[in-house]
Amino acid sequence: MKGAFIFFGMSRMLSFIGALLLVPLAVSVYSGDGTASAFWPSLITTAAGAALFQVGGRTRKRQMPLTEGTALLFFAWFVLALVGAMPFVCAGILVPADAFTEGMAAFTTNGTFMSIEQVPATFRIWHILMEWAGALIFISFFVTVVPQVSNVFSFGLTGNNPFVFTTGLTRMFSFVKAVSIIYVFLTVLSCIAYTAAGLSFDTAVLQAMTTVSTGGTSLVPLVSQGLVAAAMIGMFLSSCNFLLLYRILRERSIRAFRFNTEIRVFAVLVIGATFLVAMNIRDGGLYPWSDSLRTALFHVLSFVSTTGFTGPEAVTFPEFDRLLLFLLVFVGGCVGSVTGGMRVLRFLILLKMTGRELLRTLHPQMVVNVKANNMSVPLPVISRVLNVFFLFTVMFFFSALVLSLAGLTPLQALGLAGAGLTGTSAAASLFETAELTALPVWAKLYYSFTMALGRMEIVAFFIVLQTGTHFLRRRW
Repeated sequence: MKGAFIFFGMSRMLSFIGALLLVPLAVSVYSGDGTASAFWPSLITTAAGAALFQVGGRTRKRQMPLTEGTALLFFAWFVLALVGAMPFVCAGILVPADAFTEGMAAFTTNGTFMSIEQVPATFRIWHILMEWAGALIFISFFVTVVPQVSNVFSFGLTGNNPFVFTTGLTRMFSFVKAVSIIYVFLTVLSCIAYTAAGLSFDTAVLQAMTTVSTGGTSLVPLVSQGLVAAAMIGMFLSSCNFLLLYRILRERSIRAFRFNTEIRVFAVLVIGATFLVAMNIRDGGLYPWSDSLRTALFHVLSFVSTTGFTGPEAVTFPEFDRLLLFLLVFVGGCVGSVTGGMRVLRFLILLKMTGRELLRTLHPQMVVNVKANNMSVPLPVISRVLNVFFLFTVMFFFSALVLSLAGLTPLQALGLAGAGLTGTSAAASLFETAELTALPVWAKLYYSFTMALGRMEIVAFFIVLQTGTHFLRRRW
């Protein structure tokens, strides 16, 4: 049956979300806050959808077709946003358009679209659960579907890579199991760090979930040194390749970590950006040297990991620092992490390819050989990296142009477009973007589309668009 893999993936995804819906429902019943009725429709719809999709997915093959995998990657985020929006609509907290944008912002770990302090505790819990689930679903896609789309899967790992991608479902499930173990492990580790920093256990659990997922929702002000340190540890680890972390955990050796080129480049990027920001805010007389370094490192990690934690001082940073932080969200973390952006490895391949092409200009007979993590990168992979970079750049400026029609200034439109595509709502706040709830309905929906576009690696959208166009041409 055509589409069986899509039905199978949707069934698994909705079953997982349905299980998570039981948490805010149980909290509501236990606390007696009267919000339980808002979660029942979403739970029933999710359960019914999972059952129906399960029936359609029974005839799936043991190999994943590219078109079906891409379609699943595309449609999943819109289905998730609808499921996430239902409790807010049923409770009368948000109108449908705002609720859909809130659901999309949470599942794509963009942050919070609404003011989270103004909603009941059960909805704060639901928002953070959506962030945590969205990041886990994304990383699961990244090790199963995305390798066929972007083809940089194997090059994020050091040589002698035990994780060789195949389209077989059995092999895919082993990858999902590996990244899920690391994801839960990092969440527990982050929870311990926040508890040691003085948070109560329940708050520490929720804050750990939003940190590891790079959702960027702050339940408490991150001002004390302990909380800042806990947040930085979580953001750094979430920016690393999860399969590489799993390999290190399994082999009980950091050798693979030390010899991974992408990790080293990421560390150099963080250190270099931290010193640039620290020196600039120190010269501006905002902080002493020690406070400047801590503040700079926190914000650099926050933006390069696309988490989006910001202190109240971020909007007072000099223009250079704000622009640098904005550019960092486009880089993102390592391939195989839960961060947004284009990933360090893609920029590394592009830089090396540019250097080789300049050398070949001087030496026309030279054979170009680009390596990443001691592995030669084939030309088809380089072509796909160029393709992703080009499409990302085009969609960034096109989205900014579209959003400017909502009355935003050029900088605000660029900031909001970047925030959507990279999954970092704080990027828009750097340019003092107005309250998002004041945007027209069409602008909110388009902003939701850009958030989904960033999470589906952009190429998936154009593959679905091309496939649909080809189908219509053939049909008519």
